[in-house]
Amino acid sequence: MQFNTLSVASILALILVLFAGAKKDPNNPPTGKTGAPGETTCMQSDCHNGGSFMGEVVLSGVPDTALFGHVYPITITNMSNAVRAGFQTTCLDGGNVKCGTFTSASGINIANANGRQYARQSTPRFLNMGAASWTFNWTAPTTATGDKANFYIASLCANNDGEKTGDNAVLAMKTVTLTNVSSSTNHNLSALVEIYPTVVDATLQINLNEMAYGTLNLFDGNGKLIRSQTLKGQNSINLENLAAGYYVARIETEEGTISKKIIKN
Repeated sequence: MQFNTLSVASILALILVLFAGAKKDPNNPPTGKTGAPGETTCMQSDCHNGGSFMGEVVLSGVPDTALFGHVYPITITNMSNAVRAGFQTTCLDGGNVKCGTFTSASGINIANANGRQYARQSTPRFLNMGAASWTFNWTAPTTATGDKANFYIASLCANNDGEKTGDNAVLAMKTVTLTNVSSSTNHNLSALVEIYPTVVDATLQINLNEMAYGTLNLFDGNGKLIRSQTLKGQNSINLENLAAGYYVARIETEEGTISKKIIKN
């Protein structure tokens, strides 16, 4: 009798282990699910399927022309009618080889597999007013085949019922041209946009010379967007209430985009 009791207990324990292993871990999704060349997505018969949520996933923060070796705070945003969302992205050059480097941030997990690097959610997020987003840094490579960076993004739209059915994904791709910092366009842009001082006590000065309008996007050291505002002519930006630390000011204009690291005292 004791033998039978132990046998039943062992079988039940094994079933529980197998069942737990079969469940997908939303905090640690498998890699290779971005829809990039040679990859699938999470919309598989043995994974998430059967959903009909409508929406899109958008990658922002990297201009259409980016600088080799430059750091860009990028944001992945799921805009849909889903309840909860996750994402995964990879960046490949023109030869479908890893392009640049992602940096871990709050809510972001970085993984390397099969010669590629992936940024993905460490925790799925509930959509708030139809959107959920994650922000982290991408460092452009110093060289790339074809001088191109291709971002492939898949974002899960989930119903949050704890099961794999009733969910679907939205996909996107963004292609960025890579160029050298010494190019004439970026050199001219540096002259047209004045950003100072580098070490800020209270006020950051941004002057647009010979340009009508621009936009300031200010990111903290974790790559989170904390402020966005329109610029015109000479602008004094009050940063007195910001915590001390490292920030990135990205200025978007009709002539292009320029970023500068600043330190708040």
